[in-house]
Amino acid sequence: MLKPIIIKDKIQKNILKDQKYEDDKSFLNPHEGDKASILQETRVFSSYPLNTQKCLQILTKILYLINKGEDSLTSQECTDIFFSITKLFQSNNERLRRMVYLLIKNLPVSEKEIFIVTSSLTKDMNSANDCYRANAIRVLSKIIDYSMATQIERYLKTAIVDKNAFVSCSALLCGLNLFSIASCDIVKKWINEVSECINSKNPMIQFHALTLLCSIKHQDKLALEKIISSYNKTSNNLSSSLANCLLIKYASYLIYCTEVENELNNMSKYNQTNYKEKYNNIPNSMHNMQDYTFNKNNMIHPTTKVCFDYLKICLKSKDIMILFECIKCIFDLAIHDKEGKNTTSVFNVDILNECMKICQIFLLSSKTVDKFSIIRQLNKLSHHRPHVASRLNQDIENLLIDSNKSICVLAFTTLLKTGNESNIDKLLNQINNYMSGDNSFFKIQIIEEVKNLCFIYPNKCNIILNFLSNNLRDEESYQFKSNTIDAIILIISQIPNSEETAILQLCEFIEDCEYNSLLLRVIRFLLLHIPKTKNPSKYIRYIYNRLILENPTIRVDGMYALFHIALKCAENSKDILFLLKCLLADNDDEVRDRTNFFYYILNEKIKEMELNKKNNLLEMNNDQNISLIDDLLTFDKSTDIDHLLYFITNHIKENISEEFHYEKLKDEIIKSNDINKDTLYIKKKSSYTEMLNNVSMTKFIEITTDSIYSENISSFIEKYNIGNLKIINKSIPLTESEAEYTVFVKKYIYENHIILEFTIHNTLSEQILSRVALQMNTYENRWSVLEQTTIDNLHYNTPKNLYVLLKKNSTFSNNELNEDSYNVNQNFQISLHFLAKENEMDDGFPDSYSINPISIQITDFIIPKMLRNGEFKHIWESMNNLNSESVSKFSLNFENIQSAVVGLLNTLNMMACDNTDNVERNATSHNMLLSAKFLNESNVLCKASLILSQQYGCLLKIICRSKNKFLSDYILKSLE
Repeated sequence: MLKPIIIKDKIQKNILKDQKYEDDKSFLNPHEGDKASILQETRVFSSYPLNTQKCLQILTKILYLINKGEDSLTSQECTDIFFSITKLFQSNNERLRRMVYLLIKNLPVSEKEIFIVTSSLTKDMNSANDCYRANAIRVLSKIIDYSMATQIERYLKTAIVDKNAFVSCSALLCGLNLFSIASCDIVKKWINEVSECINSKNPMIQFHALTLLCSIKHQDKLALEKIISSYNKTSNNLSSSLANCLLIKYASYLIYCTEVENELNNMSKYNQTNYKEKYNNIPNSMHNMQDYTFNKNNMIHPTTKVCFDYLKICLKSKDIMILFECIKCIFDLAIHDKEGKNTTSVFNVDILNECMKICQIFLLSSKTVDKFSIIRQLNKLSHHRPHVASRLNQDIENLLIDSNKSICVLAFTTLLKTGNESNIDKLLNQINNYMSGDNSFFKIQIIEEVKNLCFIYPNKCNIILNFLSNNLRDEESYQFKSNTIDAIILIISQIPNSEETAILQLCEFIEDCEYNSLLLRVIRFLLLHIPKTKNPSKYIRYIYNRLILENPTIRVDGMYALFHIALKCAENSKDILFLLKCLLADNDDEVRDRTNFFYYILNEKIKEMELNKKNNLLEMNNDQNISLIDDLLTFDKSTDIDHLLYFITNHIKENISEEFHYEKLKDEIIKSNDINKDTLYIKKKSSYTEMLNNVSMTKFIEITTDSIYSENISSFIEKYNIGNLKIINKSIPLTESEAEYTVFVKKYIYENHIILEFTIHNTLSEQILSRVALQMNTYENRWSVLEQTTIDNLHYNTPKNLYVLLKKNSTFSNNELNEDSYNVNQNFQISLHFLAKENEMDDGFPDSYSINPISIQITDFIIPKMLRNGEFKHIWESMNNLNSESVSKFSLNFENIQSAVVGLLNTLNMMACDNTDNVERNATSHNMLLSAKFLNESNVLCKASLILSQQYGCLLKIICRSKNKFLSDYILKSLE
């Protein structure tokens, strides 16, 4: 079901393809090597004379090993390598020195060991070689602490104003690294030197200097305003495009802080009635305002004015990078300005007109990247200010025929937001040309935008629903159809007038739906909404068709739907009762049994209605029977019917003489719905033991044995000293339910033994089986059969048990060298051997009967463990020192994250912690925390990360921790 995947291998295959290698064998990575041999080769660092080329190769291998991440270096190995490479400082080879610098930055060593190389690095920082100086500064910024920074501060200040651009940029970057740690007070002393660098003619020095200066002044908004205002004159512009882009971001940040955050803060201090009055009474001097007026229509804060003045200057630049960054920041601010929603002003500054002129130039550009970048920004703006963006509709319409589909889709969705009601039909007809491609991502975007049109123009609802319905008829991906169904369902809930049309379209969809999960969703939605329509009988035939043409799962849901409609629509109940007859003799046991149950209830309901009609009695309340079934249907639980059948079975066993009143069980069944979703039916307010005692549907049952089992295996326990019982697994069928002889097996798990309990049932009334025994064959030797019992006589319809004792040949061990102790996987081919007789006096004839094989897996020894909220983190951290962590990656065959979560829980037999089994709708990534017990004793924890990728499908990365590294490995191997 699952197969491992390594992203590195995919990347390597693509690289090999580009390099025109025919297969992987023709390419050998020269830097690949095992850790032991590489560590052995580091001895060459101490040789004399030094082989520079050999040292470079070994350093490259070490860097590859560190970044490969598969076989990590221990702390001692890192220390040994570190001390070895310090000897390479004696070489003056520039390439070798740069590799040494790079390795020092990547090796995780302690501060005490770092101290050894600081003297060499400080020496290089004062070297006449600019390459040494620059690289030494960059390395020092990564490894030094506060005390060391104070010692070399004067060297760094000198390097900032160095004539060499490489050295100066390295010193500025060093300042940024130091500022991010506790050494910020040192960097603040460099203001003069940094300010001098801003005036440099070198673009990179200017950019790095401005970055450092703004980082230092980040919390001082007045200082940032002063920096921005110094560039408000055209003659004093920055020469670096990157520096201008950075300053644009800080200008928009200042505007946001001044306008949006201040407004929020003021609104929290003053209530809405007296806010304006109190704000007008604040003295101007407190705000350092000279031309600041408090008229709501034209007030402009001085800081806002300064920043917008700078943005206006940037809009006149000829650099495309600066223009785009400026427009992007202005559009973001326009989205935050709620008061100017229908205007071209942003916080009372009329600037959007100028932006629209520049956007028009971008739209007419011949470069694809220019058109894509600007239409993307216009698309965002059109959602909040459609009137402003609509000015460019004519230019945007020209993009509908662009060769790039991404641009076409963005143009279309923008026009949908900015257009008017009259041209919606034309746009929907145009976009049909783009719905025939293979790119599901863009199609989903279109569906989302079309859905929003319904809420903007409700009168066009039918046209939009027809567009969505037409797209459901095409062969598309599951995600696309799921989003389309969600859109239709949302329209029904928000626009009641569209219900009749939308329900009919959903009914037509289930007639030809290739995805079972979508089919189930639609049927469950229809059963709740069809009774609310004017003519429910019009839609019944669509659901009835599912009873004839679909698989058992769909047939069951279709039967539920018809039953629910019959309860809600009394005038259709007789017709539906007749339709249900087709399932009374269904081939599937579950479909047949549940149909018979609901058929009986519905039939009784109809008889009661007819009786009341004859007696002219009006039914004031629904019968308790109907209320019970209503509760079962409205609760989205798959186990309700199972619980009901469980209660009926217990009643037959214990009180068969009394009449069964299922209305008395309503509270019990509703109570069972308190069980948490996908957590093995654990009740919210029940303990784990109570859950096991009350719920019969879990994969593992309570660890108690009946007297029959104890009596039969007592000889095993005494003879072989097998120890205490750890886990009991649920019975598994080994034959078809219609077979001549049905066999079920249940596993009783001990520490190094397993007892298999085979329950054998003779369904042939004309035969008696004598001397029944099992023959188990296997080609593996991890388990051995010690002993087994036989059945003397097996009569018709009288099941009996047969027991087999297995012993593990290699006991579970914590020895780090014994890997095979946790390899428990083994398959057994099984057949029944017996004498078949017609009666007791008959000698009989020997016969055999093959049944399905049985497998032993590591997951048989695992039982789900429920943890309290937050307990997982504590146990996970406590297992750090066990060195038992195992990591694997897999590609899963699931269509969505929710299915992958359920499949992962079922495969690993583990339980989700901290509600991590709850997945957001349409999620593309999800993290899970899983918990279990190995042999009901030691903890097994897993962290799983699921990602739904359009290219690679559903991907899983899982980390497992347990008491032993080999145990973790084999648990993850169970996913293969």
